[in-house]
Amino acid sequence: MNNIWEVWPSALTPAECDAIIDRAATYDDQSATVGFNETTRSDATYRSSTVRWFDPHREKDIVARLMQFVEASNRTNFGVDIVAPYELQFTQYHGDQHGKYDWHHDVWLESGRPFDRKLSVVVQLSCPQDYEGGAFEFYQVQQPGVTFAPRGSLLIFPSFLQHRVLPVTKGLRRSLVTWVEGPRWR
Repeated sequence: MNNIWEVWPSALTPAECDAIIDRAATYDDQSATVGFNETTRSDATYRSSTVRWFDPHREKDIVARLMQFVEASNRTNFGVDIVAPYELQFTQYHGDQHGKYDWHHDVWLESGRPFDRKLSVVVQLSCPQDYEGGAFEFYQVQQPGVTFAPRGSLLIFPSFLQHRVLPVTKGLRRSLVTWVEGPRWR
């Protein structure tokens, strides 16, 4: 790998961010959970946010737009065998609920599925002045910091990197998250 992660500052326009937020209103809102499949559980001390699951087949334009950046980043940085994202998660971290997500990674290595999450993608949909706190951090590697703060910024990283979102203390932080899958890690 040439880089541990890559940020595309202000990759999406404000109009694209607004369109994603508008589309979120067409999906059901639910409390975020922790874990995979039968181990999925609510745990507000570990993760506090609301999510809406977009249908990637219905949202082909969003998937195609994100994949422009993913394919370029994969070609220059990661070089992993990827196919496409199969899930899109719109996430809201509410300041009045101290929205957060503690240390975790996005892979499920014990899965019996023939595909693994390879690259994680996070799109910053909120303006930095819309909330306080809520910084995205990696565990024991260089941080994206202010380069990832502007609205429309896009962060791509290997799904096995541990990361977290610190508590939002005021306002509302919105993001779009997806995981680009590929054949099982070898």
